[in-house]
Amino acid sequence: MIRTLFATRNILLLILLLDSSCLFLTDDKKAGIPYLRELFIVVVLATALVLMVTWKRVHHSRTAVWITIFGLGLPILSAVMAHLSLGQPILYGLLEERRSFLYLLFFPFYFLMIKLQPTQRQLEQFFLVSGLACVVVGFCYYLGVVPSNTNVSFNVDEKDFGNNPLRPDRYRIGTGYLSLCAFMLMYSLKRRITAWKVVLLLAFAADLWLINQTRNVMVIWAAAAMWIFRDRPAMLLKMAAMALGLLLVAYAIKPEFFVNQYEKLTALVSEAADSPSVRATTISIILREVQSHWFTGMGALSLQWEGGFSSLYSSYFYLSDVGILGVYYRFGILTPFIALLYYVGFWRIMRQCQAKGDLLAAFKLDFTFAFFNLVLSNSIMYGGEISGISAAIFLYLARQPTAATPSIYQEPTANGPVQHRHYQPQ
Repeated sequence: MIRTLFATRNILLLILLLDSSCLFLTDDKKAGIPYLRELFIVVVLATALVLMVTWKRVHHSRTAVWITIFGLGLPILSAVMAHLSLGQPILYGLLEERRSFLYLLFFPFYFLMIKLQPTQRQLEQFFLVSGLACVVVGFCYYLGVVPSNTNVSFNVDEKDFGNNPLRPDRYRIGTGYLSLCAFMLMYSLKRRITAWKVVLLLAFAADLWLINQTRNVMVIWAAAAMWIFRDRPAMLLKMAAMALGLLLVAYAIKPEFFVNQYEKLTALVSEAADSPSVRATTISIILREVQSHWFTGMGALSLQWEGGFSSLYSSYFYLSDVGILGVYYRFGILTPFIALLYYVGFWRIMRQCQAKGDLLAAFKLDFTFAFFNLVLSNSIMYGGEISGISAAIFLYLARQPTAATPSIYQEPTANGPVQHRHYQPQ
């Protein structure tokens, strides 16, 4: 039993489940197991360092160098800059940038894939299971099946901690994994529409609306659907009709719920249009402060050290809210070079792999939206949990036989027999 529990396949799935953050207690999710994320990061960091030293296969890999820069070099540089410019101890700087260490998941995940030799179809299933775990855990908190933590407190702004009356009971659980799974399902639905796939997509959409409550991601999903089905409008209309039918049945059962959600939607739209922009204030502070420090960059402050930015600027100053400008605050004049290395580097990593399939297409689409959403996307500093694993998958599949990697479906030919073809999403 113990041998089965620690089988390579189960360890891969466990890594994805933990990486999805569905079990973590964080400052923007008032539910989860305290300190589990920190323990996970320590294990990832230790394992990666051992593999970096002892595993000869990655010693001459340009992808490994790219991962090391973003997973080790940048967080250390940010901690040093915060120490030099603002006097924060380096240990607190590393604590603040600890999520960047998740880039280093590349090393253990790549090592385990070589051991297990999974197909792309199996990897898609692992991600789908992890995404569904985020949905289940999220609804367990939302419905009160599992209570929120009451004995752990964070020094954070109440607006983002779930006490905003427009977005109560907010649990930002695995947003990156939810998006990947939604994109995978859309690509699969483009090929063939089935009721269970539509139901799954609606479950992810319900999680995004009721639990994650992130308007920016909602817009991205809508844009993704328009792009994926751009040459199949009939399929999009058919899928929308099936979803509408399911929603009408649910409305007939409990209409007051949908009335409340419509009122919530109008309130959120009104808030976005009328309220003063917190991001605009943050951006103006960043531009002023970096210029006053001769464009050298100032690192990032931890809430655990003298209240962090709340004592320096305001309670609403978050580098994670302003994307590339958060990188600019940390690194100043180095930002264009960092951004170029990140986006061009990851594009080259994707280009190594000629295999096609729903998972790789979802990774590419997610990366594309991150690129076009520079001001709001914080993928460079906080996207390591996706970027590290996806880089490992692209590199692994690039070195596999081409016929073994794409998603395969069966299509009847004109003469009747079933023909196997490789699906290549756009």
